[in-house]
Amino acid sequence: MHAAARLQADALSTQGKRMSTRLLDIDGHRLMLSGLDRELWPEVGLSKGDLVDYYLTMADHVLPYLAQRPLSLLRWSDGPGGECLYQRTAPPGLPPWVPTRRIRSEHAAFGYSDHVVGGDAATMIYLVNLGCISHHPWSCTVDALDRPDLMLFDLDPTEIAFREVRNAALLVRDLLNGFRIRAWVKTSGGRGLHVLVPLTPQYSFAQVRSAAEVITRLARSREPSLFTLDMRRARRRGKILIDVHRNHRGATLVSPWAVREYAAATVSTPLEWAELERPVYPEDFTLATIRDRLARAGDPLATFMGEPQSLAPLLESGRSRRARPMA
Repeated sequence: MHAAARLQADALSTQGKRMSTRLLDIDGHRLMLSGLDRELWPEVGLSKGDLVDYYLTMADHVLPYLAQRPLSLLRWSDGPGGECLYQRTAPPGLPPWVPTRRIRSEHAAFGYSDHVVGGDAATMIYLVNLGCISHHPWSCTVDALDRPDLMLFDLDPTEIAFREVRNAALLVRDLLNGFRIRAWVKTSGGRGLHVLVPLTPQYSFAQVRSAAEVITRLARSREPSLFTLDMRRARRRGKILIDVHRNHRGATLVSPWAVREYAAATVSTPLEWAELERPVYPEDFTLATIRDRLARAGDPLATFMGEPQSLAPLLESGRSRRARPMA
């Protein structure tokens, strides 16, 4: 459990066999959690309380990917069967200790919008209590909003076997290796995979996207029947979209170790590359099983933030090829 989250659970009331409310002291902030007995995943018998406990015990692994980053939130509005809402800006009525930042936005009515800034356990659990299932950070910090420190490849399949998604990720890895760039991989928690490259915050979003496009062109030329760049889902059946559009300012990606809204409560799970060379599936990694996996296999992203990669070879390749714009 996160060392700074000293939990003093006084508590409180119960309904049936589940605790409904709970009082926690986290980093000096007192949080009254409510509705903990509400089943969010009735198919597997997991409640809001289980979600809170998960994020408390996983805080040391989740928080590094939220720290100092603007967050969007996936919130469950009405419990089981309720609609999941993707909230890009800060919810109203936050306590003053929850960090926020006003950020220039071309989409906001007045040119600016307020965003929650991640980084501490109290904020994370406060948001979970509001119904946040997963946190979706930007690929930059609030101190370098125009200089991303991640390059992202979102492999998004449509009606295709997951073994093909595994093969696609391995190909992206090999293409990056050809430019002496090391990559890491995680499940999306859905049917896709995310290939991640850590960067020093020295490149613009345009440069990062240009570098990513070099790889997508190479992947598509290598396997034209497997990959597509068409964003229209109806035209993607039997193919995998390599989505590099997340490499722009304000785009987000679900954080590593985040729980997803799907029926099995799957988790966006970091993997070792060797795991993709044998049968492995997103539903293997769930809220109920992931902590045992972590204790047994360790964290494949343990060194991720400490190994930033250079995009110079990719950017030079893009310039020398004078590649045509992607369709």
